[in-house]
Amino acid sequence: SCYITCTNDRRAAGRTTLPHTGYCSQILLNNGRARGLLSLLMDKQNESIKFGPIWLAPGITRVNVMTKFFTAFVSVSMLSGLPILSNYLLTEHLGIPRGQTGTVAGELSFWGEIVAILLFNPFGVLADRIGRRPVYILGILAMGLGFGLSPFATTANELLAYRVIYAIGMAAVAGTMATLTNDYPREESRGMMVGLTSIMNTLGAMFVAGVLARIPSLLAERGVDAITGGKTMFLIASAMCVLAAIVAKLGLAPGTPVAKKDRGKTSDLLKSGLRNAKNPRIALAYAGAFAARSDLVIKGMFLTLWAIQDGVKQGLNPGESIARFGLMLILMNAVGIASAPAFGWLIDRVNRLTAFIIALVCASGGYLSMGLITSPLDFSMWPFFVLIVWGSGFMMKSSLSLVGQEAPIRERGSVIAMSGMCGAIGILIFSKWGGIAFDAWGPWAPFVMAGAYQSVLLVLAIIVRIVSPGRPAPNPLWQKAAQTDKIDAITTNKPVSNT
Repeated sequence: SCYITCTNDRRAAGRTTLPHTGYCSQILLNNGRARGLLSLLMDKQNESIKFGPIWLAPGITRVNVMTKFFTAFVSVSMLSGLPILSNYLLTEHLGIPRGQTGTVAGELSFWGEIVAILLFNPFGVLADRIGRRPVYILGILAMGLGFGLSPFATTANELLAYRVIYAIGMAAVAGTMATLTNDYPREESRGMMVGLTSIMNTLGAMFVAGVLARIPSLLAERGVDAITGGKTMFLIASAMCVLAAIVAKLGLAPGTPVAKKDRGKTSDLLKSGLRNAKNPRIALAYAGAFAARSDLVIKGMFLTLWAIQDGVKQGLNPGESIARFGLMLILMNAVGIASAPAFGWLIDRVNRLTAFIIALVCASGGYLSMGLITSPLDFSMWPFFVLIVWGSGFMMKSSLSLVGQEAPIRERGSVIAMSGMCGAIGILIFSKWGGIAFDAWGPWAPFVMAGAYQSVLLVLAIIVRIVSPGRPAPNPLWQKAAQTDKIDAITTNKPVSNT
């Protein structure tokens, strides 16, 4: 009765021992069918448990995953929410003229991203050294502090100082969330994990647009002034960050996927992001992150500014404009939720570079089509907004799945942090020059800029797919039937085909 037991270390992924190493185990090693059964038993042990359609990595529990989903909901609410909510501060609290809001918003985002760029790599190294959980808690609390202070700013410079505090937390949270998304699933379920996580991300963005952004308008109907409404909106966001920190402390898995003795040295981890860029697929994932993360700001900041400006032309105040456009955002995000599982399923069943190329086709087409939009408040324009949601959402999922597949496990946090830094650089460029183009050329300009970049990246991705395709699909449909036949053959004592 030969059997397999895992080590007591709950995070020791794949490290197993054979208690019976005598004659019984020798038979297993010498017999082809028994060796196949042993392999299956080890696979079964390594599969650990399943959460819905996702096979979890050894040592990861369903509570860990549910906590991850909740923190993803709050984190993306806060990551995408500040650009949207800050536009309200610029117009209502600080009284920035309408023709200058794009430039001021771009400056705020620019300097915030400078801080994030400087801190992404150190936080990634810290996550690989001490674990993901403490880094996330530090980051979400810093974001909450930034939210809590922002509505009390009296000048643009003071608001900038509070944005810097927020950016410190953003660097820790964005990298850690992406790393956890790749830590928790097995390889064959990575795409589905990214897809289901994105549902929580989308729900978080919907919560900002449909609930938080509407607070000033709802309070105004009850006679509350615009300043008080803005403070209430931001303080509720701050409280959500504190709640997320408490839940993370209780529910996220401690440590890292490797034992302490196997963790990389700090000096090596600091260089790992650039060192791994020699892998063309990781380099491509970095370039994809440059576009994918900037999508959050481009959609959140410039679409909202566009809606506010168009609302003024229609006689609406900023609160009414944001509330009306919030309905469009809810429609966009509902489409994102419906398509997320399908995208995750596809990512796990084709070569990850193929999925990346499909995402770029959708993304470039969606952003370039924004040049045809007449008004973001016109609901007849919804097909264009659906296309941009498909493109940007699929782009984020495929980029994260690709870098998670290729990154060495003991350096995963540092490599994904480098990916986040590339995303921050993308936000930096698109928010700075996109803000200038928004005011100078028109509200469509930042979107067309992003679409042009993604079109160039599409060509590069096709070249890498041909020259260096990397691993095959982790869970292709045409192999699933063959695997099932092999399992049946082993367990029913039938001959096993070598094909």
